[in-house]
This record gives sequence, C-alpha cells and structure tokens, in this order.
Amino acid sequence: MKKILLFLPIVILLQLFPSCKPDGKRKTEVKSADSSLIVKKKEALTLFIESADSLIKDSTLRNAGIGMLFLDLTLPKTRSLFSFNSDLSLVPASVIKVLTTSTALEVFGANKSFGTTLQYNGEITGRTLKGNLFIKGGGDPTFAPEKAFSRWTASVKELGIDTIDGNIIGDGNIFQRFPIPYTWSWGELNSAYGAAASGLSIYGNIYEIKFNSNFRGPYSVSAGRLQPFIPELKVYNLTTEANIPEENIFIIGDPLGYVKYIQGWIPKGKKEILCYAPIPNPPETAAAEFYKHLEKNGIYVTGRAADLENLRDTSKLKTFEGSRTNIGFSFSPSIGTLVSITNQESNNLFAEHLIKHLGLAKYHNGSDESGAHAISEFWKARGMDTGGLYIFDGCGISRYNAVTVRQLVFVLQTMKRSPYFDIFYNSLPLAGTTGTLRNKFKETAVEGHLRAKTGTMSRVKSLAGYLRTNSNKTIGFAIIINNYNCSVDEINKKLERLFLPLMKL
Repeated sequence: MKKILLFLPIVILLQLFPSCKPDGKRKTEVKSADSSLIVKKKEALTLFIESADSLIKDSTLRNAGIGMLFLDLTLPKTRSLFSFNSDLSLVPASVIKVLTTSTALEVFGANKSFGTTLQYNGEITGRTLKGNLFIKGGGDPTFAPEKAFSRWTASVKELGIDTIDGNIIGDGNIFQRFPIPYTWSWGELNSAYGAAASGLSIYGNIYEIKFNSNFRGPYSVSAGRLQPFIPELKVYNLTTEANIPEENIFIIGDPLGYVKYIQGWIPKGKKEILCYAPIPNPPETAAAEFYKHLEKNGIYVTGRAADLENLRDTSKLKTFEGSRTNIGFSFSPSIGTLVSITNQESNNLFAEHLIKHLGLAKYHNGSDESGAHAISEFWKARGMDTGGLYIFDGCGISRYNAVTVRQLVFVLQTMKRSPYFDIFYNSLPLAGTTGTLRNKFKETAVEGHLRAKTGTMSRVKSLAGYLRTNSNKTIGFAIIINNYNCSVDEINKKLERLFLPLMKL
C-alpha cells in the first residue's frame, strides 16, 4: 500500500504532462517525421532524375551532344545524384573560365596584381631627355591611362624634363608577339567580345567608331568620331539599309591591320551608327595616347609613338635599346577581383590575360598554348583524369576547346576545399541576381540559391557551379549541351525547370 501511495504522484504528474511519459510514442512520432522527410527527399530526387531523363530525350536535343553530372558535395561523404555522358568531351563555351579562374587563384593567390611601368633610357641633359620613354606592360587587363598618365606626366616634370628627344614606345613584350589564339574563327576576330590580351592593354583593347551611314566606300575616321584615335585606320562602309528596328552590323578585316569593312544592316533613315571593335595594336595605341597627353601638358616630343616590336623590325639605329630607369607605376586590381569580374560578366579579355599569365609563370612563355598546358598539368597533378581535356584559349571563344562534365565537377569539388573557395564561389553569378544569371531563374525556388558560370555560343549551352538546397546541401553540377535544335531562350527555360526538384533535397 505504501508503494502504491508513493507511485500515485508520478502517475498524476504523467497524466498532467503526457509528453513526459517514458513510453515509445514520442520517439515513434519523431521517427515518423524523419521518415516523412526521407520519403519527400526520395520523391524529389526521383522527380529530378525523371526531369533529367526527360530533358535528355527532348525532341529538340535529338541531335545534341549532352553531358550532365550532379554531385552532392555535402560532407563528410559525397555521392552522385545523376550522371549522363560524364566523360564525353564537349565544346564548353565560356564555362572553360571555371578552369582558367580557379587555376589562377590556386597558382597566384588572391592578392597578386600586375603592374605597368613608365621607364626611360638615354640621358637627361638640361631639360631634355635624349632618349625614349617606355610604357612597359605587365599584362594588366584594366590599365587605366586617365589616372596613370597624369601621375606619370608629373613624374617626368619632376625630373626637370620639358623635351623628349626620342620616341614614346609601348612595350607589350611580356606576352607573345601575336596575341590572338590561332583557333579563333574569322567571324570573331573583329568582334568587341573578341579583343585579344596584350602585354600592354588599354581601354579594354576596344575602339569605338561613330560613322555616318551616308559615307560610302573607303574613308578615314576623324578624331572626334573614333575613340581612341587611331590615325592609320581606314574604314569601308558596306552596310545596307533595311526595314529593321535596330542595326545589325559587324566588322571584318585583318585583326592586326588598319583596313576594316563594316557590313550588315542598318535601319532606314538612321545616319549615326556606333560600332565597336578590337584595337589592332594596343601597345602602339597606348604610346600614342601618352604622347598626346604629354604634349597637352607642355612636354614636347621630337619623335613618334611606336610599338617596340615594330621598331625592332624597322629601325636601324636601335636607339630604343639599352638599360631603362623606372619612374612611374600603375597596378591592376588583385587576382581575386579579376577572377570575380571574369566570372560575373564572362569577361573574355580578363580570362585571356589570366591564361597567358599562367603560361608565363609556369613556362616563361606568355601564350595561350603554354597557359593551356599549365592549366592541364595543374589539375592532372591534383588527380584529375585529363583525358579528353583540350584547351585552346582561356575564355571559351575557341570551338577547339573540349572538356567533360566530370572534369568541371572535379574542379568544383576541389575548390570547395581550397582556402580560396569563398572568393571563387562568390565570383560565380548568382541566379536571378548578379552577372550573367541576373535574369535567369527569376521568381523560382532556385533564385538566390544557385551560383554558376554560364556558357553560350552558337549551338552551345553550358552551366557549371553550385546549388544550395533548402536543407543546406551543396550540389556541384555541370551541364554541357552541343548542337541543340531550339532557341537560346527555350534551352534556358528547360534548364531552369531541371533544377527545381533539387531544392527539396
């Protein structure tokens, strides 16, 4: 009886607070909730796999080459979620920048920058420099002459110089002489996005022409209508008027030459037309711009503006040789910043500078070929199977490039363990928000959860990056589709739908 009385308060307590009962009911409820969650995740994965299979069988991809790989990178153990043709070599377009930028971060670190230097040779006699001024390029894709030229002019004046009895020489010899990758197609060589990297770049290596459509045939563009001014440039206007809302024009010609042909269609009645194309000789243009700046600020130059390589070809006096003295500097943003701009806006010029710097650092040769070899060897040393990896430029313009989705995901997985992961991850466009993905995945569950590098060119669509699911899983993925039979907008929509089930994993 005594034991019963002692037990009664506990019974009453358990009746008042049933959640405290030491039976299996609550545990069963927890297990039931866990099971429900597991079932939902399995359903989401099943739905994703069905969506991926459906995309592969889509009639518009009947003739396409397709590679897809989705890997759950959530620690401690990774697992494959879906794989299709993971080892098929495909043309990647701009997704090749994943390799270029990640390698640059790993090799150089995030804080390295590239310098441009003002130098002189010869002797200063009185107020005259009997020698030349050199702009020695260090491979800075962002060189901003507006700021640098003012500082440098002040440095020249501080030396007591008001006359330069010599030339202003642009020196871009840090990279190879011919900057354009040999596998770029004729149609790309004079496009604004096809400006090649130079050891001495300026204005993004792009000039702007404002031309009057009434001018037919060959003519020289005046200074006010050509920025920066390139006096040797001759333009042939071969455009045709048409009933179209806006111009569709392009420039052709020797990319390193000064004769250009403007072709295409312009709206009827529209006279002022703007077009953009790569500067034929950036070192010479940089020298010419500084020449003008010096004379504008009271420093007389007896010689001319020239490219060092051209002088070596034509000069017999060799007055440009001999030791040089540094008197001014300009520096690029850090590698981390350059990588961010490269990936966010798919900046081809920056990517081309980075691959040339990688070749220079590894093989003392600032070319795409040596840079491509450096990238391939870097990832091979880290365990990548580089079979089927073919790199011909750093930006993806070349259709000779080929990569597998397994190789891309290998890079993504390796970078997740890198000390530079945060910089690399944040350099990738954010769905619906930034960069080349700012208008993609809008008002979907994926918006704000996916960071990826995009790739788009004629008949090529690619995407590679990371997806953060609702349960905070990290999925590394790569998709490359070659030769699809639908519009770019349609293929984008198909890819957007593919990712939706993954958010519930």
